[in-house]
Amino acid sequence: MDEYTEAVIANARALQESINELGAGPPGKDHLRRLADLLADARIEFDRLQAEADDAKKAYDAIEATLFDALEAAGMSAFRTDRGLFRLNDLAWAKMEDPEAAKAWADAHMPELLTLNNARLSKVVRDALKGDVPIEGAVAGTGLMPGVGYTTSRKITWRRQ
Repeated sequence: MDEYTEAVIANARALQESINELGAGPPGKDHLRRLADLLADARIEFDRLQAEADDAKKAYDAIEATLFDALEAAGMSAFRTDRGLFRLNDLAWAKMEDPEAAKAWADAHMPELLTLNNARLSKVVRDALKGDVPIEGAVAGTGLMPGVGYTTSRKITWRRQ
């Protein structure tokens, strides 16, 4: 971790400690302003590093594709150098083009493929937690379906001016 990042984290921790010392009272505008400035600075640095990482990833992907093609053209599945073993890893990922036809096939041949969709389930849980949608057959006291829990994510968005 570089000095800048360490300083930002230390400052944020110090602000959190001072907020905690306030007790039941809300933090003042100075504390909030300093935290907002720290968050803005951290986001700017994160975005800069992410842009660098994105550029590096594009270069990596291009070189990887070139090496892959070269190994295939040479009829090789692996190549060893003094830096290690480079092996082809040729995978395919399914993509639903006709969900109804795929579901009918899975019903008939591989019912174990029919699993819950986590993204959809998360939306149902969020709606249930907000009280927007009652869950039929919910567990008493939770409002959620049996066997389902949840975790939360607390984030702050920053719209730049």
